[in-house]
Amino acid sequence: MVFCFAGVLDFGFAAYGLIATQNAARIGAMWGSATSVNASSANFASTACQYALDSLQYAPQVGTSVNSCGGTSPVAVTTATSAVGTLTTVQVTVTYTLKLLAIPGLMPGTIAISRSVQLPVRN
Repeated sequence: MVFCFAGVLDFGFAAYGLIATQNAARIGAMWGSATSVNASSANFASTACQYALDSLQYAPQVGTSVNSCGGTSPVAVTTATSAVGTLTTVQVTVTYTLKLLAIPGLMPGTIAISRSVQLPVRN
């Protein structure tokens, strides 16, 4: 009974992490498309990372103590720009590593959730 409860709880954490990661990537991409900055610049990457962290602050194991995407943070943010014809797009990928209860053979100890959003840049 305890393992079933722990499994349901971990599934809830994973589902919430999936939704929060998608929202974090969308927020970073929306900011990038609205400001039309160069996505390969360090300023863009750090600002997109900060928006993602602000969006993920209520996700399990993130909280307000995680204030940067480097080091041992469970959040990684990558940015890129590309040209599709005459349209320039910005892409933000957020990877969130969630620690779960490890049950050998049934559940892994961690799960990496990665979501990517690509939006056109406003001119």
